[in-house]
Amino acid sequence: MNTPPPPSAHWAAQNERGSRLFLWLTTQMVRHLPAWIMNPCIRLVVLYFYATSPQQRRHIARYQARLQQTYPHTRLPEKRAVFKQFVAFGEAICDRFAVWQRQIRYEHLVLEETEAVYAQMHALGQRGQIFVCSHVGNVDICRALVSHHPGFRLNVLVHSRHAQLFNEALTRAGADRIQLIQVTDLDAALMLELTRRIDEGEWLAIAADRVPVRGEKTVPVSFLGQEAALPQGPWLLAALLKTRINTLFCIKRKGRYHLKLRRFADTADWPRKGRDQAVAVAAQRFADQLAAECAQNPLQWFNFYNFWNDNNHG
Repeated sequence: MNTPPPPSAHWAAQNERGSRLFLWLTTQMVRHLPAWIMNPCIRLVVLYFYATSPQQRRHIARYQARLQQTYPHTRLPEKRAVFKQFVAFGEAICDRFAVWQRQIRYEHLVLEETEAVYAQMHALGQRGQIFVCSHVGNVDICRALVSHHPGFRLNVLVHSRHAQLFNEALTRAGADRIQLIQVTDLDAALMLELTRRIDEGEWLAIAADRVPVRGEKTVPVSFLGQEAALPQGPWLLAALLKTRINTLFCIKRKGRYHLKLRRFADTADWPRKGRDQAVAVAAQRFADQLAAECAQNPLQWFNFYNFWNDNNHG
């Protein structure tokens, strides 16, 4: 088990940037302004946050350097690569509002899957499954779009109390149509509730690329050439529920979102005595998938904290 990062280094310790006025303006801009006006507005706002976020700039520069070292053929912008990653994040935030306002719909998605995961989401009489997600791309697009399908129930396990203003703004935009469950409340009673939901055919989604809020129960993995900590929680939860795991990525390419669904593992096959090893193998496989997605979409890595919990600039 890894040593927990100091409180100031933890992603959940990052102060929420923005204000109710700024988020309200964002909502109104997304709702009423055409793209040709939105794009320069996004850059102007992003420029402010870029200029006032020196730590986040260093963290993204470190990520880009390690990505380039691990995947030399990855094409990053020759100029202002860090700033352009901030811009990509700003665009992703606007798209989150747009999807809840139904400006981005299911027909705008490109579905990439070969293993019938999507069909099983709507199969009757089957146990639910788990999506493991990440902060590569824009998974919020999927949250809204899949919730529009009648009969499909998705529960998203989140830690969002550090971003209360943002979530309030999303709720006003219509994001209350999906069940959000705080992971910090994952006790025995909630485990029983999740088991019931899975048995009744509901699905769960949980991010697997950020360490727990309390910094416990992590597993070391190799990510972009350096050791990093990933959470054990998603894999342990799946093992306790004895259900299937699928990966979900939502990547923006040439203005359209590509929904990528893949089979990952069936935890019903995991032996109890070998569970720790199964968790370690799963976490490393997921880290490898994250790295591959980053290599293909280098500017869509939206972890702006010290992911490797180190102090060097390698």
